[in-house]
Amino acid sequence: MSITTPTPTVTAIGSINISGNVIPANWWRHVVLPSGKPDSTAIMLLSDIVYWYRPVDVRDENNGVLVGQRKRFHGDKLQRSYQAFADQFGFSKRETTDALKRLRGAGLINLELRTVQTQTGVTLSNVLFVEPVAERIAEITTHVEAEQVLRSDVTPPTLKRNTPLRSDVTPPTLKSETYTEITTETTHTEITTENTNTLAPSGDDAPAKRIKNDYSAEFETAWANYPKREGSNSKPAAFKCWNARIKEGVASEVLLAGVERYAKFCQAKGQTNTAYVMQATRFFGPGCEYENTWSAMAPQSTSNHRQNTHAGFASRDYGATTAPFMARFNK
Repeated sequence: MSITTPTPTVTAIGSINISGNVIPANWWRHVVLPSGKPDSTAIMLLSDIVYWYRPVDVRDENNGVLVGQRKRFHGDKLQRSYQAFADQFGFSKRETTDALKRLRGAGLINLELRTVQTQTGVTLSNVLFVEPVAERIAEITTHVEAEQVLRSDVTPPTLKRNTPLRSDVTPPTLKSETYTEITTETTHTEITTENTNTLAPSGDDAPAKRIKNDYSAEFETAWANYPKREGSNSKPAAFKCWNARIKEGVASEVLLAGVERYAKFCQAKGQTNTAYVMQATRFFGPGCEYENTWSAMAPQSTSNHRQNTHAGFASRDYGATTAPFMARFNK
């Protein structure tokens, strides 16, 4: 069968009027998590936001000539709540909020909270408005270098296969700028790094050593007092969350006081050095766990309860008898 001849299935699908969100293939390579996997939640939300900002053609109904374009929403920006996004895609509100903030941190969207007044005169505060950043959307969608990314295990046609390069010659390299979002579940710090696809290793192209984080003295104090945890608890990721809160105006004294309360709570509960200790990224995250009182109630004594379970036997009447138990059957 020729490629130009559609199959019955192709014809049937072609008759379906499919419309809605579009996800460009490049997004799956540019909007990623620290593990390197695509940030699917953020990508789905971004595709819906971009859909609402795609213009609609307006044509003359008499001759079909394009006369202009119109927007799909009312107002100057799209108004949509976190919960509305969550309900549409089946995400939790927390997942939706974190994903939108990651997109904002990457410079892909703008989030704006406004106070609006309805037609009935009711005043609503913290109404969310969302707007994509067109330049960044174009960059991750149609970037020229993004279309030239090669697989690291494929040798370009300009080099002979299975031929080692001279060690004293720097091989040609192909560079591509890739958006990488450095975060945990509750981290919104984003950086753009330059990944280098090197065709052959050399001294100049060796992987760079990880840059040591310049931790602040206040954070070092907090980290030293933070309850030890069984399992993973990334210090660099926690420091990013710490810095994010500092930038939001949270005083370091507030964070340190929260750590002190939580450490006492874990000690009182016997949770120190167990998996029940909260990861520091969550503690210093936007959920503001550090503001909790973390008061541990004293455990109730169970000794009286155990004694009282048998205390009633002495006061019970089991009947009176004047003869030993077996003697009653020997008469």
